[in-house]
Amino acid sequence: MHQLLSVYRSVLSPFVWPSVRSRTLGVMICVCAALIGTEALQLWRVYDDNIRQNDLITSNTAQSLASQAETSLQTADTIVASLVEQVEAEGTGPEAKSRLYHLMTSLAAALPAIHEMGIMDKNGDPVVKSLVTNLAGLNYSEREYYRYHRAHADRQAYIGERITSKIDGAQSITVTRRYNNPDGSFGGVVVASVSLSFFQHLFDQMQAKSGGVIVLLGDDGVILVRSPALPKASYRIAGELRQDLQDHPGGGSVAYKSGFDAVQRQGSYQHLRGFPLTALVSQSDWDIQAPWRAELEWHGIILTCVIIVVIGLGGRAITATNLLAAQAMQDSLTGLANRRCFDERIQRELKRAARSGQPVSVIMIDIDHFKAFNDCYGHPAGDECLRLVARTIQGSLRRQGEFAARYGGEEIAVLLPGCDGPRAAALAETMLRAVRGLALRQAGHLDDVVTFSAGVGTCAPGRDEGDAQALVEMADTALYAAKAAGRNRVATAWCSGVARGREAAELVSLPSAA
Repeated sequence: MHQLLSVYRSVLSPFVWPSVRSRTLGVMICVCAALIGTEALQLWRVYDDNIRQNDLITSNTAQSLASQAETSLQTADTIVASLVEQVEAEGTGPEAKSRLYHLMTSLAAALPAIHEMGIMDKNGDPVVKSLVTNLAGLNYSEREYYRYHRAHADRQAYIGERITSKIDGAQSITVTRRYNNPDGSFGGVVVASVSLSFFQHLFDQMQAKSGGVIVLLGDDGVILVRSPALPKASYRIAGELRQDLQDHPGGGSVAYKSGFDAVQRQGSYQHLRGFPLTALVSQSDWDIQAPWRAELEWHGIILTCVIIVVIGLGGRAITATNLLAAQAMQDSLTGLANRRCFDERIQRELKRAARSGQPVSVIMIDIDHFKAFNDCYGHPAGDECLRLVARTIQGSLRRQGEFAARYGGEEIAVLLPGCDGPRAAALAETMLRAVRGLALRQAGHLDDVVTFSAGVGTCAPGRDEGDAQALVEMADTALYAAKAAGRNRVATAWCSGVARGREAAELVSLPSAA
């Protein structure tokens, strides 16, 4: 938890999430102010004000639920997009499958909204699934999302219909993206299933506090989740209500007679941005006017409770948003930032360097003979080795702005703003000595301990913004030079500027770390 929030504070907080936090606080303040004003009006317009109060509560509850549902689906889509990139970059070989399985399993365990994840090939056969390792007999070619992606070449996310898991029978909705073969042909589908039981639990908690009916429904009118829950049979909303939602698709107030229990209700709905779903919160007319029939002093107590609930939900929404944002930017195995986070950070640092004229260095680190280590000691030991090396590298960073991320596999990238080549090389040597000092046993390797090879790339952009890819390639070239020279060493490369064109990195030295 602490590591996730550290990633959030250092990478995301200044750029993305203040707007989300501000909007949430703004909604909370508006709700509280509106409810306090409504209390004064109860003295002479109780009946009408009860209706207005219901509109406010259901509107903000619907917005809050829609926001949480959007966050869950956006998180699922972020994971799917990352998996698509990984599959297209690394393929689905045995080693890639193992990494994908561990990644998907850990993500599914960490995110309560995610039920399962999977990668299907072009025939609908599962390549990797998070819930099971034995995939024999499974095929998903009949799924609606698979048929869609096979027929459409676009790379956008697709939200599928409600499905039943073939593994455990759980109900979920799917967030999917297509991935392609190297020649651009259809390679298969990456899918993340968002559990409907997660929304059911969330809605039940809200319904227990506020009463009424809370519904999540698709644009086709099918009720996906309802609290209180419906019987197992599938239901569609009444035609009149469905027409009202279609006439004003964004959000608003609605009055309708339920086709399930024939109760007249009033409430509000909010359509999810970017997703074909709507959150509907409503109360029966009888319940809306309960304070009018009861003594007026009880209404003040109810308003106080509602304000507390709204404040509590707003605080939880901010915390959950921050946590999910950090999870999307962290590597679950090592605790370092992930590749996506590194790519965003290096772009920002190069823009800053273009303004200040300061150099930027990147250290690309690759653990020597890591595959042999895994083959000898097993993947759990390999994971622990990778965690210890990552922790040691992170612990070697002292200056503000220095940043380490898991780049992929056993590769770790270190970003050093304002650091020239010699200082970066010296830091890489320090890291190498620290890793050797761990004395992690690796039979048959140099001195029988774990070591790494490192490549240092440095550029000093002028007024033009530097090229992140060229800088990374420069460090990667130096890394391969270090490997070619016998491993367990640091190689350096430098370039006076990488702006519009990409200049080849010049190998400067190969200092030994022994």
